[in-house]
Amino acid sequence: MRWIAGLTRDPEGTWLAWARGHAVPVPLGTFAEVVRIPAPMGRAAVAVLLAHAPELVGPVIVDEWAGAVDIFVPSDIFVPGAPPVRQGDDVKLIGRCQDPPPVVICPSPGRRAVGRRWLCPPRALPGHCAVLTDPHRLAEALALSRGPLAAAG
Repeated sequence: MRWIAGLTRDPEGTWLAWARGHAVPVPLGTFAEVVRIPAPMGRAAVAVLLAHAPELVGPVIVDEWAGAVDIFVPSDIFVPGAPPVRQGDDVKLIGRCQDPPPVVICPSPGRRAVGRRWLCPPRALPGHCAVLTDPHRLAEALALSRGPLAAAG
């Protein structure tokens, strides 16, 4: 969680807000972007990711009020030649290409706030920076997860 707090203007204030159980807006674009996916598709994609390489799954927030899942990916997803996470079917890329730069509302660790909770909390591997979900793996997981959803629908 430390690196998520470090993305805000006031990391210490972020920790204090989280200690009180509040959610905090965290700016996107400098380090991470978010892929917002409808909850059923997002949960299915995260299940695929966790089944194949759980150590490579970055932060994931479930927004129960919006019926969506927010998956953190590296900020370079928007550069030319970026991985094939395609918008459509309500999949949205949220990041620095927007004006003003967006924020993602992050609940405190282990708590629910404003309808949001961590499905996969932020973490870092020893000796490395933060773990973010690889966009290539996410695209593959979305493709795999659409099959069961289509069959169920």
